[in-house]
Amino acid sequence: MLTTVVLVLAGITAWCVASLALALIVGPMVRRADRTRAADRAPIAVERRPLTGAIPIVAAH
Repeated sequence: MLTTVVLVLAGITAWCVASLALALIVGPMVRRADRTRAADRAPIAVERRPLTGAIPIVAAH
């Protein structure tokens, strides 16, 4: 019973470590491809607003 629990936890830990390693390796490669592709296109003007921009704030006196 204890051996099974230990093996399951070890497997979950190994899965998490492998996922993190894959994300750290593949992530920068994908971002680099996006940057070179975006450099070829004309820049698009995008107005950035905070997510709270649509929430009206009422200042009561």
